[in-house]
Amino acid sequence: MKMRVLHVTATRKPPRRTKIKINPAGLADIGFVHGAPVIAVPQQDGFDLILQGENKASETNENGKLIHVGLHREKPTLTLNFTRNFSSTGLSAGDFLAARYEQGIITAKKLPPAQRYYVVSSKNYGAFLQLSGAWLNDSGFLPGAIITVAVGLDCITLRLWNDPVATYSDIVKFARMHQYQVIQSQKNQHITIIDLESYLLNCAGFDTGDISGIYYEYGRITLFRPDLQKLGF
Repeated sequence: MKMRVLHVTATRKPPRRTKIKINPAGLADIGFVHGAPVIAVPQQDGFDLILQGENKASETNENGKLIHVGLHREKPTLTLNFTRNFSSTGLSAGDFLAARYEQGIITAKKLPPAQRYYVVSSKNYGAFLQLSGAWLNDSGFLPGAIITVAVGLDCITLRLWNDPVATYSDIVKFARMHQYQVIQSQKNQHITIIDLESYLLNCAGFDTGDISGIYYEYGRITLFRPDLQKLGF
């Protein structure tokens, strides 16, 4: 079983329709190959996608919609449009969903509101999360920025260090006093990145495969781990 994050978007041209595009990562591994028929069944704040033949009861569900696995850049891809013959209660453009991938079945449930979501990956056999994108620059985290890191249960807070006259020893002294860690943002080509290693993630209770939500404002980023049990996972 693997967890993924899906994002509800909207079509660009009228009539405006909300939709979800499920990228190729892991689809073929669980049987969703090009051309395969799939029953999409709406649920409260989510939906189920079931390969035809994997669950006979769902094939005859009158609320279900038959779709087929397509291709994008020669890789299997699923696109689910919310139309009159398929409406998923409680979902709208901008929502994020947690998606559980099992053999022949994808179950998706709406996540709590957040500006972004990531899935924790692995590096050198440990948990690893890389934050990247223009949103880091917009919130003041430029390449080379000094960042203090506060770790709590299911929560990590990154704060931008704004004192230009402080020496590095001053920063380290401040961090030790408040039990913070100190890291620095980097640059990968033209993109700002912030790497969170396993020693930080594990202290907050994050592990490989976990989902992390993000709130951010200028000078501050907060990562939290949503309670997937409340979503039915």
